Amino acid sequence: MSDFILYSIIGSVVLTVVLNILPLLFPNAADKMQRKIEENARRSIEQHQNDDLPKVKVFFPWKAMLIASVVLTIIVNLISFISR
Repeated sequence: MSDFILYSIIGSVVLTVVLNILPLLFPNAADKMQRKIEENARRSIEQHQNDDLPKVKVFFPWKAMLIASVVLTIIVNLISFISR
């Protein structure tokens, strides 16, 4: 049980460091994301104002689900490998 706590603490520290370093590696990512969100908001407003377009839009994030699945599989396998 103490190994799990140790690995949890190490994992938490590593994730914190990675999440704090990522913006330094990709400084323009926040601006690009903000522009994309604004574009999507404008498109959504235009879609609601246009009566010819459907009011319901189905969003299925299959790419994000695929990436998350691969990343989580790797993490689980690494934890399993380390705990042996």
